[in-house]
Amino acid sequence: MLSTKNFWWTTVLTGLFTGLLVFTLYFLLLLLSHNIYSWIFVLVYILPFIGMTYATLRFKNRFNDGYISFNEAFITAYFTGIVAAIIYALLIYFVYTQMNSNELKYRSLQIEQYLQMQAGNLSLTEISTLRKQINKLLSASYLSIYNLIFHSVLYVIYAVLIAIFVRRKNRFIEA
Repeated sequence: MLSTKNFWWTTVLTGLFTGLLVFTLYFLLLLLSHNIYSWIFVLVYILPFIGMTYATLRFKNRFNDGYISFNEAFITAYFTGIVAAIIYALLIYFVYTQMNSNELKYRSLQIEQYLQMQAGNLSLTEISTLRKQINKLLSASYLSIYNLIFHSVLYVIYAVLIAIFVRRKNRFIEA
């Protein structure tokens, strides 16, 4: 299965477009939403599930004559997710380093102000260490690596769920 050209075309192309769609949705939500902790950001986690399911169903129905084993379904879904996660992480790094580096500075300032209001009276050394930690956590490289690792682990769960339901055969009784 891994040596077939159809498998690689399906997973890479679907993963590429899924990663681009997820990033586009994420970036549009960042631009349009004033609250970065909104429930609407759940869509960023639902869209890859849809893309992985689409790739697995397409591979099953178009290239495998309607049959796919659990292992094949898992590998197809997971590879599609990994490609999408890599594209998403690379685009986050590119946008936050080249195009929109001020956004991370603005967000770190918002978080710093929020934490200072919650903590009350902080000394200058505590504020300085807090600022350094926030800037480190909101750097473009840290965000892209964090997203890559988080999505890679999340996509294992997605791939298991997809493989369970996609491998099912039709259970209709024909008379």
